Amino acid sequence: MNAIHELDATIPAFMERFGDPGDEDAVLRREITEAGIALISRSGAEGLTFRRLASALDISTSVITRLFATRDELWIAIYYTTILRTQARIRKAYAESKGSPLAHLLAQMPVTPEAREDWHVYLANMQAATANPSFSREERDQVRIALRDLAELLVREHSFTQQAARKASRQCFTFLIGVSVQAMYDPRSWSRHKQTLFMRSQMEINGIPV
Repeated sequence: MNAIHELDATIPAFMERFGDPGDEDAVLRREITEAGIALISRSGAEGLTFRRLASALDISTSVITRLFATRDELWIAIYYTTILRTQARIRKAYAESKGSPLAHLLAQMPVTPEAREDWHVYLANMQAATANPSFSREERDQVRIALRDLAELLVREHSFTQQAARKASRQCFTFLIGVSVQAMYDPRSWSRHKQTLFMRSQMEINGIPV
């Protein structure tokens, strides 16, 4: 599974420990950020407040502010949590499909309830990034990482040249982002099956292995 980067250096070290039963604060951070993802999915970015989170988790707001001093700090932790969840889906897809580029892409698209939750956060972060330079920089970094990882998969598993892999990766993510945004706003027209068929057809037209 060397073709896939499990964690990138841009993700803070404390995120790597999320879920570690030996680190109570790390577990609590993960619970808070997971609740934040669900809250944003239901109520949008404006619905993310310390008070609502505290109510959802049946804890005091002071517990949240001890771990996240500002809303921006909480927001970026929520964003990183969606990245970690997406990475987990990519690793699973890689193992199950033996390096299928199509499976790699579908793992990042809103084809499951969890992925749809993550996309609510991604869309909200894209909007926030237009007015927040640090969010904008983070958004660019994560897109760069996603492009890199698919290109690396094409080179290592499908014998693409570096140049051809970079071009194919850009093409795939153009399709991915366009279809995913449409699927978020019009899920009835863009089922998992429809998203899969579209991505497959565009990859085949462009000579990219599925």
